[in-house]
This record gives sequence, C-alpha cells and structure tokens, in this order.
Amino acid sequence: MDAPGLHIVTLITDFGWHDVYVGQLKGILLKGCARILPVDLTHTIPPWDIAAAARCLYDSYSFFPPGTIHLVVVDPGVGSERRLLAAAGQAHYFVAPDNGILTYLLADNLISQARCLEISAKAAILSPTFHGRDILAPAVSRLAGGCPLEQLGPPLALHELVKFEESNATATISTGILAGQILSVDHFGNIRTSFHPQRDNISISHLSAVAIKNIMVTKQVQYYSEAPRDIPCFLIDSGGYIEIAINQANAAQTIQCMPGDPLCLHFKTTPP
Repeated sequence: MDAPGLHIVTLITDFGWHDVYVGQLKGILLKGCARILPVDLTHTIPPWDIAAAARCLYDSYSFFPPGTIHLVVVDPGVGSERRLLAAAGQAHYFVAPDNGILTYLLADNLISQARCLEISAKAAILSPTFHGRDILAPAVSRLAGGCPLEQLGPPLALHELVKFEESNATATISTGILAGQILSVDHFGNIRTSFHPQRDNISISHLSAVAIKNIMVTKQVQYYSEAPRDIPCFLIDSGGYIEIAINQANAAQTIQCMPGDPLCLHFKTTPP
C-alpha cells in the first residue's frame, strides 16, 4: 500500500463503548500512522461471537473503496496459541485473529493470500489480554504506512485457516418447510433470520409465512412503511437476508425473541 492521503481502517469489535478499549485501539493505530482514518463499523458485536463478526465483515467490506484495511477484534482465545493474521483479497486487507472471522470470505474464494503476524521485538507493550491493541493494531499501521503484506510474516495456506461450522440453518423439516434461526436483532428491533434467498437459492415468491414463537408472519412487504402499524411483516433487508419487522415498532420485543431462537419458513409450494 503506498497510496497518498488518508488510509481507511474499518473497526469491528465486541468491546462496547463503556470502556477505554476502542479509544486505545485508535490511539495505537494513529500513533503508528497518522494518516489513518478509522471508521467504526460496530463495537457492539455480542461478546465472543465470532460468527456475528464474520457476518458483519462479509456484509460490509465491499461498501468501502479498494485499499481499505478491515481490523476485526473478536478474540475469545486472546493470549493463547491461536494465530493472528493479515490477509488480502478483492483489493482489500483483513487483519484479525485466525479463529473463523474470515469464514464467509474464504467460502466465496474472496481471500487470495494470508500471512501469520509476527510479534515485533520492539513492542513497547504486550498484554496477554489485549492483542488487538498490541499486535493487530501495529500491523494495521504498518500496512497503512506502506509496508507490503509479505513483510508482516510467513505465508499461510488458505485451506489451513480456521473456519467455523454453522448449524444447518436451512434443514428441511417437511415438504415446504425450512428450519432456521434468528441471526441478530438490530437497534430498531428488526429480526434478521438465517435465510439469505440469493445465497440459499430460496424463491421469495413461493414464501407464504415465517413462523416464530407460535406466530405466523404472513404479511410480505418491500419496505417497512408498506406494512400496517403493529402487524409483523417480513421482507428482504439491506444485507439480503429475510427479516421480520414491525412498522415503527420493535419486533423483537413485541414477539419476545432473541438471537439463536428457532424459526421456520413456510412455502406455498416446495421450494426449489
């Protein structure tokens, strides 16, 4: 990387905003390269939820220009022997623990190379509980400052990178019914399901209802205000997932559900 001007670095963590961790992370980034522009994608990933971080990265990276560095720190194995890596693909860079955060990118062959980060002998601080600040952030600063990826450490074979196994979110219960679960709930209370019609080859036109907590959600809309007030509806959200929502109300609170809860899709005919 040797483009002039500011270097965009996106941040995805499970740190929350209550503590100083996000600020310290940004401080090290800027201390290493003053030309960094940090962009907070989210710091409210559920604690230790690697899969949620992986989805956030996969769904968001392409909205940024080529050369963007994406720093992800969701690291339940911090301080252990798990590897830390820097990877590249699609003209983007990804710096994260090797714990499954790149799972979706690897599945779509979007990563072209990866390096195992080497710990600098010059590191002023090296806490066993904050490798995001003490190892990952300095690596990002080096990239932003023009250091080639190849100089960050030895190569890693892509097939050796850690990938997690998701539960079968589209298992057939019976003819015309698919089982899934709630992936996440956003600030508005909208419920993202585990179904992505384009990726899962689901025909949305054949969908008749989403069953959740003994409620059959049958109203299908294209946008929120198309639905009557107080009536649960389903639609395709901005990430391409099937979402359950209530027009100007909190669907998750109304239905009393949370991530991980089961749900089902019901079809008019057997889905393709």
